[in-house]
Amino acid sequence: MAITQKSGLGFFLLFLGCIFLMAPMGCQPSGPPPKNKKEAKPPLSPEAMEHFRQGHKFLADQKKDEALKEFQETVRLSPDAPLAHFWLGKIYFYRGDKEPAEKEMKQTLQLDPKNYHAMAMLGKMYSLDRAKVDQAKEFLDQALEESPDNLEVHFDLGRVYAIKGERERAVAEFRYLFSKEGEFSLYHYEMGRILEAWGDNNQALNHYRRALLFNPKLEPVNQAIKRLQAVVKEPPPSAAPKGATPAKP
Repeated sequence: MAITQKSGLGFFLLFLGCIFLMAPMGCQPSGPPPKNKKEAKPPLSPEAMEHFRQGHKFLADQKKDEALKEFQETVRLSPDAPLAHFWLGKIYFYRGDKEPAEKEMKQTLQLDPKNYHAMAMLGKMYSLDRAKVDQAKEFLDQALEESPDNLEVHFDLGRVYAIKGERERAVAEFRYLFSKEGEFSLYHYEMGRILEAWGDNNQALNHYRRALLFNPKLEPVNQAIKRLQAVVKEPPPSAAPKGATPAKP
């Protein structure tokens, strides 16, 4: 059973939420590094690097318009640097400008065909369009070939499998995430939403509660728990075994 269209919209809203959740977690932007010196691509010029750094400062302050101008200038000064096109594409994506974001990511791959960061971003972008989930899977698979342990790619691939209705594969991707990095509130929240969409409310509630353990202030999780508690019949607490002595106050 595939996820409903309403849930698909929820995926988009969730991803936008991820952008804002990353800031308080201390995640700082970083460009895709070359795998080794032999694969090193044209670096940014000194002048372009100044604009690149300023762009990240604006991005950290959520000043997307100012960041866009800095990354555009970075590309103008270093048009052959994959790093410049990648971050210009990323800021376009953060702004919701899909077409220029896609163009810049593809340009990144033209300059650096093994750039798994650009592959992953294209996979993420296509995963937000139900008509392009097959393209999303193709790019995400390519990204995993270059970076097998990339958790964000496994996360997006799990979402793609869920949208396609491939339940076992979706669950397998999320289990991989849990096994590698322990318990993440965002991953449990997404797994809960997928299970709820499939009608498995008991398991969904279980994942929502796990998400809350690691981020008690995640309001959508609190709302989801309240919503499911109203419809899920949970067993009462186990009675004390016969002969057991009640605990003294």
